[in-house]
Amino acid sequence: MRIALRFVASLACVALLSAGLLSAADQWIEVKSAHFTVISDAGQGAARTTAWQLEQIRNVLGTFWPWAHVDLDKPVVAFAVRDEASMKRLAPKYWQEKGSVHPATVWVWGTDQYYFALRADALAEDKENMNPYQASYFAYVSLILNRSVKLPFWFARGLAGVMSNTVVRDARLYVGPPIPWYLEELRNHTRLPIAQLIKMTPNSPEFRGDLGMQRFDAETWALVHYLWLSDRGAHEAQLQKFTTMVAGGTDPDAAFREALGPPEALDGPFTSYVSRSFFSFREFGADVAVKRESFPVRQLPAAESASLRALFHVAMSRPLEARAAIDEARKADPKAPESFVAEGVLLERENKKEDAAAAYTRATENGSTNWYAPYRAAGLLWRPDADRNVWAQQEALFAKAVEFNPRNASAYAGLALTRALLGSPSSIGLIRRAIALEPLESDHHRIAGEVLYRAHQDEEAYKEAQTALGLAKTDGEMQRARELTERLKNGRGGF
Repeated sequence: MRIALRFVASLACVALLSAGLLSAADQWIEVKSAHFTVISDAGQGAARTTAWQLEQIRNVLGTFWPWAHVDLDKPVVAFAVRDEASMKRLAPKYWQEKGSVHPATVWVWGTDQYYFALRADALAEDKENMNPYQASYFAYVSLILNRSVKLPFWFARGLAGVMSNTVVRDARLYVGPPIPWYLEELRNHTRLPIAQLIKMTPNSPEFRGDLGMQRFDAETWALVHYLWLSDRGAHEAQLQKFTTMVAGGTDPDAAFREALGPPEALDGPFTSYVSRSFFSFREFGADVAVKRESFPVRQLPAAESASLRALFHVAMSRPLEARAAIDEARKADPKAPESFVAEGVLLERENKKEDAAAAYTRATENGSTNWYAPYRAAGLLWRPDADRNVWAQQEALFAKAVEFNPRNASAYAGLALTRALLGSPSSIGLIRRAIALEPLESDHHRIAGEVLYRAHQDEEAYKEAQTALGLAKTDGEMQRARELTERLKNGRGGF
């Protein structure tokens, strides 16, 4: 992808995003690009444009920040709905909660896929270099950054903020135009000293609550904006040095001082920066190799579109709407495979594990290619007294999950463990693949320790157990890693 080295000046001005119903009679289509699936009732043009814009933003992120792992562990599905009425039916909570903003976009983490919805008609409101889908792009970029390398909290949030306001035109992308509400926040409230800001974590008292998060995001956005884009990129090389050092494992505080200088020395220039009226942003050439007219279009059968909406409602924790959409799908096609995936997730949340396992199995048998169905069917088979017959069933299901989603590290880890239990030598390569995809996940390293121990590689197994301990983020991860470490230390095997 070609990157223009041009900076553009923009006057910071306040732009209000206007906020934004789905029925069985609506015509839904699917558009697929290389990395995204778009489901839309707004026509081919809107759907293809949505997919094209997402591909452009992904390309810029991966090109400018080469350490970013832009290939995610789960598919990204975007619902490009035609208007506010359609958005209201897809995400009704924002119209039911008193005082809630009617959004132009919604991002939600699903168990099977990452989902977001956007109003296709909101593009017409993009007149002041303000991305109407900024909130979802913030979530999308944050997801990529947090899955890439262990970044300092301030930098991950600040860079996500800058990248979230990427405005895509037909031939150009504008990255980092000023975000008016961040500037308003910075100018109307006391800011933290930079030395304090860069040491904050999600558990810092200053970050608590909506107000604390808003102020932190505003100041970290401005700091990254200053370091990357101010003075026609005068500090860009220093920022790139900082990110390279951090990605290579250097302590973030030491990397900051070496690459960017003492944080105390930045307070004065930073204060002057946020007080100015004009701000630079980056202009990139669109990737001409990505052609929206080449994206295949498919009209969705009624059962499939209803099933996909059911999955979105499940991700939004809206069981009533999800079950209504499941019923709609089953009326059109009693075997609608994705409807059984949605049902499985609902049943599992109700702790009906046997029924959930049956639903996931039914989904796979009916032809679902959703990786989550065989993955969870395999997981729900697990029990302490499992034998080779159970392991063989799990192995076949995990293999199908990997086939459907070759980017998911957890599916590889499950397949590695079951093959290790069955004595297959391929298990080591599979767990190495899982770690390559998600090097910062404690449980992958723990499973690597289990697999290596069964392969009689005791020293390597212990190293992986120690790595798992160091990466543990939750009490559960810590306990599992400690149990493995003690077992290996004392020479006790077994799973």
